[in-house]
Amino acid sequence: MATNTWTIISGVLLIWAVGATVGLAYYYQNSQSQQIIIDNYKSVIGDVAIKVNLGIDYGNGTTVWKNGTYVPVGFSLLNATLKAAQVNYTVYSYGTWVNGINGVFENVAQNTYWVYYVWSNNKWEMGPVGADQYILNNGESVKWVLTKF
Repeated sequence: MATNTWTIISGVLLIWAVGATVGLAYYYQNSQSQQIIIDNYKSVIGDVAIKVNLGIDYGNGTTVWKNGTYVPVGFSLLNATLKAAQVNYTVYSYGTWVNGINGVFENVAQNTYWVYYVWSNNKWEMGPVGADQYILNNGESVKWVLTKF
């Protein structure tokens, strides 16, 4: 009788081991297929969208970052800022001027204005053109700063 019990237990364990192995092989193969789908999806996203890091420095020691923000290829800094924050701006013949971000406005009497900086060569450099003309690049970091002149 004892031999019969051990035979049954051994059979159950064998069936469990084979089933677990088959299950693991199935899930491994399925995960590899999903990774291929994810990789293909990333390549498609790369054709239509880029990821940027957008900072907003309110000039009072508070900086808020919107890291990993996806925007369409060809988006300007102004468009990305409009996507990430509430922006007040004025359109002039020479370009667009940002007056306020998230309810914090420039103050002409105190000589404070919204200026953007681009992380380049391991330092922050003032933006070379207006925000509506600056086209973002994948992986780029850009920061708006309420700057006093």
